[in-house]
Amino acid sequence: MRNYESTIIINGTLEDDAVNQAVNRTVEFITRNGGTVENTNHWGRRRLAYAIDRKTSGYYVQFMIKGEPELAVQLERFYFLEEQVIRSLTLQMDEKTLRKRAETKERMAEIAAEEAARAAEAAANEG
Repeated sequence: MRNYESTIIINGTLEDDAVNQAVNRTVEFITRNGGTVENTNHWGRRRLAYAIDRKTSGYYVQFMIKGEPELAVQLERFYFLEEQVIRSLTLQMDEKTLRKRAETKERMAEIAAEEAARAAEAAANEG
């Protein structure tokens, strides 16, 4: 099993229900074809840097996936056939990159905890 990061841009003019349906279809396709979705990250609606098929906004979703190599090929075909997906990018993630991301996430959590402790201390000193 390999690790993949797949990012898609869904048509930004769709209602939230239609966006959620497109995301659910994607997750269902991945699981039906032997993959597992480790994490789904909704980035939300954003303005596109340039128009794609005369669309200027899109809804970004990122999936962290585990699956066999043929899943990536099937997934790209699925995105091509899915009418609501206007762009996609699937990358294979190596262990070094995944480890680095985990370390960065831990460090960001430590920084947030330190800032919260400083804020609590400052509030206690004021009162």
